[in-house]
Order: sequence, then structure tokens, then C-alpha cells
Amino acid sequence: MKRVILALVIVLAGRFTASSQTPDWSSSVAAIIYNHCAVCHHDGGIAPFPLMTYEDAVSRAFSIQTNVLAKKMPPWPADPQCSNEMVGDRSLSEEDINTINDWVNGGMASGDLNSAPAAPTFNNGSQLTSIDQTVQFPAYTVQNMQDEYRTFVVHSGYSLVTYLNQLEFIIGNTAIVHHILLYYDPTNTSYTLDQNDPLPGYASSGTTAASPFAVLIGGWVPGNTPEILPSNMGYLIPPNSDFVMEIHYAPNSNGKTDSTKVNLKFCTDPSPRNVMVSPILFHYWPSLINGPLTIPANTVKTFYEKSVGFTIDLDKDYSLYSVLPHMHLIGKSLEVYMTSADNSDTTRLICIPGWDFRWQLGYVFKHLIHFTPSDGYTLRAEATYDNTSNNPNNPYDPPQTITLGEGTLNEMMVVFFSYLEYQDGDENIDLSTVGINEVGDSDPLNIQLYPNPAGDELQISCWLPTNDLTLRILNSTGAVIKTITTGHQPKGMYAVSVPLHSWPQGIYYLEMQSGEHKEIRRFVKAE
Repeated sequence: MKRVILALVIVLAGRFTASSQTPDWSSSVAAIIYNHCAVCHHDGGIAPFPLMTYEDAVSRAFSIQTNVLAKKMPPWPADPQCSNEMVGDRSLSEEDINTINDWVNGGMASGDLNSAPAAPTFNNGSQLTSIDQTVQFPAYTVQNMQDEYRTFVVHSGYSLVTYLNQLEFIIGNTAIVHHILLYYDPTNTSYTLDQNDPLPGYASSGTTAASPFAVLIGGWVPGNTPEILPSNMGYLIPPNSDFVMEIHYAPNSNGKTDSTKVNLKFCTDPSPRNVMVSPILFHYWPSLINGPLTIPANTVKTFYEKSVGFTIDLDKDYSLYSVLPHMHLIGKSLEVYMTSADNSDTTRLICIPGWDFRWQLGYVFKHLIHFTPSDGYTLRAEATYDNTSNNPNNPYDPPQTITLGEGTLNEMMVVFFSYLEYQDGDENIDLSTVGINEVGDSDPLNIQLYPNPAGDELQISCWLPTNDLTLRILNSTGAVIKTITTGHQPKGMYAVSVPLHSWPQGIYYLEMQSGEHKEIRRFVKAE
């Protein structure tokens, strides 16, 4: 009995020592920073300082700790508990938060720097791995002290129909650019307006495109990252079209200069699917149910919107790809959802319980969402505005009545959607494989793929920390094409061989999950 008790004490002591070990940079913290923070915190990124090395992190350690504990960083305003599953969720798990907190409190140990994961690389301020075209818009010096809307036009140079697969806005002066809308115009209407103005671009209103022929394809607001579509999807640009960019310059920008550009990557799929963008929910009747959008001083007020036939054909079915809500300073919360005709079925799309004007993100759904207005389904939004002195973001002291308008001191309630016409099987497409960055991954599953590129056979091995495993292969669009195994597997080393002799050449993704650990690895099928 004494031997049994002694053995138990030794085992428990070992577990206690392992669980209480202080984290270090190389074995745990670096992977968290690289996977969740470096996309903004690198030289030339939108963040004010880099976090690319151990020294970078130590110099900002207490600031990192404070913002991580407060859940202000990394920025991810959407609440995962009441939103659909999204691609690229930046929010940290409680385990990650505790790791960073313990690392700082424990003295910020480096560990073995030779074993630390490699820092991710970025392309001269760009987050894209390659660029097919850069559209440089002209430099412009802001003329007004109030909000100014200026639209710039550049020829695309396309002689054939072109599909854009990736878009990235590189802001010339982030201190003055409030937001951007990007259109294409297949006519010369926008270009003529530009040429008739002696200054670069031409004055616009911010409400709609000056040209009735301009078609919205994208936009930028603070906090946005590049738009990267699946490889068989793109924004259709007709030949001889012009790119039309409307920039909203914030108040008090008079005399300051901006020169913004857009990096583009083309879709090379032989039969690309067209992605459309529309403000399906908007702050005018009949979409706005209880308008007008006016918030009296010293009140908290909630507004409701629904989808109508102004921006979409209600006789068609769609696949929703992404959502981007937009409000201004006194926005407090917002929720977007989809309901059936009898309200018996509700799908929550996104909820933002603490609206932050500085971080207005576009959210890509992990799986395309089937929206069937032909069956009576409706998209809906409800947003609450706090026009009281309790709101620290209220631009007025004392509060004043705030009305609908394009200016920063006005308010808006718009929800943009990217969507496609529905095709069978869209719901099964996994968008989490799009734009994957494997650099800096701690890889607790120790995945090994051999050979890669593969010929007739792929050898897979990994380490299972739990006794369950889901192993799937996806194609380059995110569709699951083979499930290798799902369910119980013994903990420890696992290996399997997958025959590929009948598979076409191309890029594929191996998705592996064991317990809470999920990893995705890319491999190539060669001849």
C-alpha cells in the first residue's frame, strides 16, 4: 500500500510540475503572436509597431498583457458565442490568454530561440503572397475642413473579361482616410467626370456612385485585411472598364495628402463564379422598418431592417459569402440574422455586442450560407445607438440629436453582403482553407506529409494528443473530397497512406483535428 501511495504522489507531483511550468517565447508565446498578431504588427503593417521578434514582444510585453486580458487585442468585435462560425477568427482562447499572462508575470523567458517558429514574411507592406496588378490612384491633397468625398478613376487596361480573386487596399495616409468604396464602370461616365474637374478625381456625395453604371466590388474600413476569395471565385470586371474609387476623408484633414493604391490578384480558374456585393440591408424605407434613422439627444434607441427587392432578386437563391456591418460613433451593438417566413427558423449570422467604430471588419463565413428569399427567408438586422453622455464615443458634449448622414458625426446603418448565385453543395464548401498561412504554426499534432509534392501516394503521420481523430482532404475551393477517418483512435502515433493515382494535378489541403487541436496542411498532387 505504501508503494502505491508513493507512486501516486510521484505521478501527481510530476503533473503539477508540468502544468505549472512557466511559458516561454520559443515553445508557446511566439506561435500565438505570429498566428494572431503579426498580420498587422509587422514592418509596413497597419499597426504602430512590429511584433516579429522576441525582442519586439519583450519591449511591448506589459502593453500586450493589458490589452489581451481586456480582450481589446487582437481586434475581433464579433462575439463567437452568438455569431456564425467565421474564417480567420483572431480572438484568443482562454488558454492563449493565460499563456501570455503567465509569460509576462513569469519574467518573459525566451526559451531556446533556435527552436522558435520562424516569423511570417510579408511583401513590402502587403499581406498578399503575390500580386498581379497594382492600381495606383493619384495623390490628392484634401481641400476641406469638413468631411470630403473624392472619387478617383483609373483605366483598368483590360481587353477581356477579368475576374479579381484577391483585393488589398494600401492606404496612403491612414490618419485621414475614413473609408473607401471600390467600383468598376464599364462606361466612360466616371472618367469624364474626373477629366472635367481640374483637381485629381472629382467631388462626390458618399451616398451612391456618381455614375449610374458603376458597380460596387469592394471596400475598406479601418481594420480590414485583404479580400481573398476561393480560387474558383472572383469579381467580374468587363473589358475596357475603369476602376472607380470613392474615398471619404475625415474632418480636419485640410492640407493633408493621400495616395492610395489597390493590389490585385487575378482568378485563373477556367470557369470562375461571379461574386457580387450589395448593401442588402440599408437605412432607408422599405429596408429600415422603424425609420427615420434619428437618435434624439439623451436617448438609447434600437432600429430594425429587413431585406427587400431593391438590391437582390427575391426569386433567386443565393450563397452568402461574407458580411460587413457599418455604423458610426454612437453605435452600441448590432446583430444580423436570417428568418423563415413564419419566424420558426432563425439563423444567427453575426452579433457585435460592443460596437467599435475603429474596428469595422468584413467577416467571411466558414461555410457558405444558403439564403432562399424565394422560400420566404429574410435577412434582418437590429442595431442600438447610445446618444447619451454615458457613451465615451459620443462626439457631442452635451449630447445633440444625431441624424442619418454620410459624415462621421452623423449615423448610418448599412450591412454589406458578398454573395453568389446558389449552386448545389455550396453549404459544404469550407472557406477556412482560403488564404492559409502555415508559417509560425506550433503544430502540436506534429503532422508529416511525404512526399510533397506527391505522386501516386501520400504518406501521412501525426501525433494524437487525444483518442479521437477527424482527417479530411479538401480541394482548393474548400470542398471536402475525401474523409479518411472520423471517430475513435488510440492516442499516440498515427499513420495512414492515401492513394492518389486517379487524382488530378493541383493543390489540396489536409485537415486534421484531434480534441481541441486543429491543423490544416497544404500538399501538391503532381504527375
